[in-house]
Amino acid sequence: MRWTPSPSPRIRRLSARREAVVLALSGAAFGTYVLIVTAPGRYATTTTILFSGAVGGLYLGAGLLARLRRPGNRVGLMMLLVGIGWFAEDLQISPDPVVHTVGLLVRSASSGFLVPLLLMFPDGLLRSRTDRVLAGAGYLTAFGLMPVSVLFSTSVVENLLLVHPVEWLRQATDAVQFVMSGAVVAVLLVRWTTATRPARRVLTPLFAVGLVGGLASALDGMLGTGPSWTHTPLINIAHVAVLLLPLAFLAGVWHVRMGRTAVADLLRRMPLASQEQLRDALARALGDSSVQVGFPAPDAAGYVDSQGRTLTAAPGQQVSPLERNGRRVGVLLHDPALREDRYVLEAVVSAVALELDNQRLAAEVRAQLAEVRASRARIVEAGDEQRRRIEHDLHDGAQSRFVTALVTLRLARQQVANRRAPEPGLAEPVDLAELLDRIAELMGEGIDQLRDLAHGIHPAVLSETGLVAALEMIAARSPCPVRVSATAVPELPRPLAATAYFVAAEAVTNALKHAHATSIGIEVRHEDGVLRLTVADDGVGGADPDTGTGLLGLRDRVAVFDGAMTVTSVPGQGTVVAAELVTGRPGPTGSEDTRSGRAAPAEGEDGRG
Repeated sequence: MRWTPSPSPRIRRLSARREAVVLALSGAAFGTYVLIVTAPGRYATTTTILFSGAVGGLYLGAGLLARLRRPGNRVGLMMLLVGIGWFAEDLQISPDPVVHTVGLLVRSASSGFLVPLLLMFPDGLLRSRTDRVLAGAGYLTAFGLMPVSVLFSTSVVENLLLVHPVEWLRQATDAVQFVMSGAVVAVLLVRWTTATRPARRVLTPLFAVGLVGGLASALDGMLGTGPSWTHTPLINIAHVAVLLLPLAFLAGVWHVRMGRTAVADLLRRMPLASQEQLRDALARALGDSSVQVGFPAPDAAGYVDSQGRTLTAAPGQQVSPLERNGRRVGVLLHDPALREDRYVLEAVVSAVALELDNQRLAAEVRAQLAEVRASRARIVEAGDEQRRRIEHDLHDGAQSRFVTALVTLRLARQQVANRRAPEPGLAEPVDLAELLDRIAELMGEGIDQLRDLAHGIHPAVLSETGLVAALEMIAARSPCPVRVSATAVPELPRPLAATAYFVAAEAVTNALKHAHATSIGIEVRHEDGVLRLTVADDGVGGADPDTGTGLLGLRDRVAVFDGAMTVTSVPGQGTVVAAELVTGRPGPTGSEDTRSGRAAPAEGEDGRG
């Protein structure tokens, strides 16, 4: 068996639209023919040419409009068939026996299509078993029972198919039509009472006209269609209802367009201040108090409402995803009536998704601003801490050595003076050579401490030989083994090289001081304009970078270069500090070890020592 692929939805929509245009044009041509051939047979108790043409034309026009706007909805098709059926019924008015007899066969054609039309509006579906049974009964009555009754019915014009007149048969068919009308009215009443507010807005015009027309037809059938003072007004009411039915459908379409206007007004009022205001604005714009907006839950599991409560769809509610640039930003719970016009639903979904995405971006901007403020505070605090540390190191370190050296120098000067003019009774003088040796020792210690302090502020080797050499100096001064692995690193800006150096230095210091590491690895790579630095140790792990100011301050410095620093520290598995800094320079193609990575000389310098 050869498999034939089904046509795409777009092709099916185009085909439905073409069929609707052909059907409408054919119906208009057929209606024109009927009005011409039946003109001689119209009299006081029949409908006028103007009325018949208006009803049929309105059904054809409304059906064409509905089919073109929503090709997948069968309501438009049924409207077109009702219009054609209406013209076909008028054939019985013709004085020509042949045309008249054909008209008798289809004298309930429009009713056969009108019953399912009322039941399937507005979504074009027969939703329940009752709807399907009533629709089938309508088809069977119009195209089965009524044609059979022609064989036993007499008429004003000769009935060419008359076999034998049966007077009670007309009463029986009228009773069947009465029961059918009553059943349709009952279904419409139940549907109205159970409908939601948005659905009622769309259903009200059509159902009101349908109920009036159905009641008029039912009463006329109950009271009889013979000469009676009730027959003419009831049949006129039924005819007017039939005339207004396509207009009622167009009124429903107008309500849908009003829904689009409400969405446009909602867009003009955005942005909204809060999530609760967004929900209230949607409820007002759509006239649906049950509408809910679902926001992603903080734990990324499900959705919550504006009050933070877990959101679940009520029975019968439709759930539409809210997406922005391919990313789910929430869900919209709404009345199913919104599905009747996909343009309104798409507009609502787009509007809410846009607002949620704007709120998310605003929240991110506020969070980033708060982080910038916190970062500024941390930088100021870190600067104050560094100044206090420098003052402490100077006071307790080099300063104390130089003060002691000064006192010793004064003692040596006094010793020299005493040698020139010794005074009686003085103690044995201290050896001058020992005093000078002590001064030299103290001066050397002070200089070493100043050098260490200066190295902590900005190591000279970083400016002289580059980042990799400075990292190797950290390794050389460490009491435990530190392995430095580096690929080719280009010449780096001085602030960026200093930031990378201090990240490595702080990580090594923490590994030695807190993690009790026995081995440390430093890896430096430069690829695609990004410098990647990783310091890993085999210590106890469990480090929290947010508890201290060292790595936290360095994280702020890394952020200055559009970079990021992460700390991974699992208890018992060591700690890994990784930093990425954007250098803006293309990376080298080779992977050979190098000693490049010197800090760029400042403006006006040539970089020589």
